[in-house]
Amino acid sequence: METKNSTYLILSIVLLILSVFGGYFLFQNFKNTTKTSYNSNTVPKIELIPTDSPETEQITAIPTIESSSSAKITSLPATSSTTKISPTKILTPSPTKIITPTKSTTLSSTNLKDYSNSTDGFSISYSSLRVFTQDTEATGNRYTFSSSVGNFAVHVSSTGSWAWTHPDRQFTTNFTVSDQSTFRYDISTQTIVDLQSSDKNYTLQCIHNGKESVKAECEAFLASFKLVN
Repeated sequence: METKNSTYLILSIVLLILSVFGGYFLFQNFKNTTKTSYNSNTVPKIELIPTDSPETEQITAIPTIESSSSAKITSLPATSSTTKISPTKILTPSPTKIITPTKSTTLSSTNLKDYSNSTDGFSISYSSLRVFTQDTEATGNRYTFSSSVGNFAVHVSSTGSWAWTHPDRQFTTNFTVSDQSTFRYDISTQTIVDLQSSDKNYTLQCIHNGKESVKAECEAFLASFKLVN
């Protein structure tokens, strides 16, 4: 009888020990699970988006004009300050070249409107399919001729300032506008031409996005520009 009681006692002690160990392991597992669910690997990080800050590039390209009636602009990437840019060889455009329209995507040079501004001393011709708007910018007045295929613009500044900066602006007779020497800057998406009068600086800008028909219209647009008294 004593042997049987001893067996029951031993089994009870073993069961108690196992219960204690089981409870301990369950507690540790719950603790680890709670900690893991809120560690840095499982909680999403909130990243702050930095605000725009002015860049101190030596060259600041002229703003690209968006296709909208309010003529909003966004800046082009600045050219590297260690790169010298010289005007590309430009063939003198033929003002009589006709641009064949294709429905609503290509502008026509046969139906033109004339615009003249005595205050800023210039006149220019543009396609009647373009929408004309006038506003101001930091350096002066801006005249925008909008189209979904690419906007054109005339930027007018007083002597001593320009609508864009360039460290090597050199005026030559390789390409002339209104019988004036110019500085011409061509990239794949646009053409920029600078010229001067006695008291004004002018920047003519064509956003053509590499489309040949819009490039041809741009050449006619540039050729039509005249300085007026």
